[in-house]
Amino acid sequence: MKPPRLNLYHLMVFYFVAREKSFSAASEKLFLSQPAVTLHVKALERNARVKLLDVRRKRVYLTKAGEALFQYAEGIYEQVRNAERFLENLRESGLRIGAAVTFSALIGSVASRFEELFPNVKLRIKNAPSYQIVEELIDLQHDVAIVVNLNYRTRKLRAMRVSEGEKLVLVTSPSSPIFLKKELKLADLRGYPLLLPPEKSATREILLRRFEAEGSEVKPSILVETDYLECAKRLAEEGKGIALMHITNVEDEVAQGRLRIVPLVDELTVGASVLVRRDVPLPSAGSRFISLVKETFQRR
Repeated sequence: MKPPRLNLYHLMVFYFVAREKSFSAASEKLFLSQPAVTLHVKALERNARVKLLDVRRKRVYLTKAGEALFQYAEGIYEQVRNAERFLENLRESGLRIGAAVTFSALIGSVASRFEELFPNVKLRIKNAPSYQIVEELIDLQHDVAIVVNLNYRTRKLRAMRVSEGEKLVLVTSPSSPIFLKKELKLADLRGYPLLLPPEKSATREILLRRFEAEGSEVKPSILVETDYLECAKRLAEEGKGIALMHITNVEDEVAQGRLRIVPLVDELTVGASVLVRRDVPLPSAGSRFISLVKETFQRR
């Protein structure tokens, strides 16, 4: 097999010029002088014997051939970034985990077990709303993501379901008048302030969908939006509102009588999924972490 005759660096310079629609902007991104950028693009056009860019009034336009080549250049650029990320993972012997705030307690226990088994692997965990974690995984900021199971509408990720029914609960101060009723529907929460995760939270989306399903006249009153669990729990303990939580995140507070679960007639549940990039090789440490995640969810 012969090596390609195409100069890949020329192609990458062309990619940045085409993406930025500017030679000067591309030179800044590449840390090259503008004349050097121009020479690379001219060399590519000369070797290919085709016009790729057209400059009019200091603005760069792609020719039809340039538009077609840009698609290939973009794909090669993404593959190079993926290779760099893979090599960086090998070099650092580390693993980057993105986890939905909803599952923070569960993933914390997984991390503890993982560090016992693999003390030489550097583990970094970030908790954030599910949609944010998915965006960051697509942007190669994580190796593995554990999120609420939803259709995130992207083909770049592969999903592995690890749980079908994780229990969500609404909790508040035991002294709240809401406990005068033994069983409640979501409609009964009208007028009570809610303490919910921010808009990029999948659990928030699921709860609001349930409100909509019970009728358009049922409008929840949202007092605070926060992905900081301790803040939401503290406000709930003080009787400031009703907080939405995964059951594992409030087990201690409920057992100590600091919080009480609102007795809903119909339970709130969510699924949990592990996500990885389809086009990025998963480090061996990632496969081991995923196995522990599956075991932890299955034991519940």
